[in-house]
Amino acid sequence: MSFTVPHDELGHLEKQVQAALRTADDSSLDILGHGEVTLVLRLRTDHGAYACKRLPVFPDRARFERYRRSLDEYLRRLTDSGLNVADTQVWHTHRPAGRIVAYCVQRELPERRLCSRLLHTEDETWAKDFFSRFLDQVDRTVSPSLGLDAQASNWIDMGGELTYLDVTSPLMRDDKGREKLDVRLFFTSLPWVLRDAVRLSLSKSIFDKFYGTRGVLLDFLGNLHKERLDSLIPAFLDQANGRLTEPITAEEVAAYYRDDARMWELIQRLRKADRFWHLKVLRRPYPFLLPPPVDR
Repeated sequence: MSFTVPHDELGHLEKQVQAALRTADDSSLDILGHGEVTLVLRLRTDHGAYACKRLPVFPDRARFERYRRSLDEYLRRLTDSGLNVADTQVWHTHRPAGRIVAYCVQRELPERRLCSRLLHTEDETWAKDFFSRFLDQVDRTVSPSLGLDAQASNWIDMGGELTYLDVTSPLMRDDKGREKLDVRLFFTSLPWVLRDAVRLSLSKSIFDKFYGTRGVLLDFLGNLHKERLDSLIPAFLDQANGRLTEPITAEEVAAYYRDDARMWELIQRLRKADRFWHLKVLRRPYPFLLPPPVDR
């Protein structure tokens, strides 16, 4: 269901974020959730609550408009594939020197219905039924040109219908296999001297898995270790391997998670080091909100 973006309230939220960046203290922000890269902020208004994800700052209008067109295309293609996607809108405001700050905004949905939560609270029968529905969604959505970051925390189950939440990074490739996403922009939170090296060495391993059913399932299963849901892996492997020509093993899932965890730990250390450099050496605000440490 479509909604009206609360413009004034989002403007106030951005002022709170700017204050948090200046002071390196985000305790005044209402944090709804977080991933490996960004925070999701809760915005309460008289008209309801919203989930707001702040995007990297766009250096100019053209880069912002390119992103917005890409997001619109991604939402359309996901919907055309039969996926139920949370209604998502983009709000933006102007900063000095032509820069643009933008947020992806969704209505806040009941946190208790997140599938990562339900897999802890529901029984094995529900879990197997969820995974069967999840497999159907992945099968009909993922292709070499359309990707999905499908870990359990990116889905919500409302009335037996799965809804996909995390659309902030449009995962699409052109006919030459190149990312349509502005990857360089989305790596700006890394220290500048390392951005190109990390982008060139890690971006392929980060993105490749999202464009094939087997890679999406391997990533989903690997993240069950992080969610402390590894007891579900054997049953889910039986269901997944019934649809794959190349089966996934429990050992492969564990090795994948170890490698993925090491990569993200490295990235987070680099970002924290850059924040320290900005705050303590350059004496200026660090321009990104960092997620709290992930318990791996």
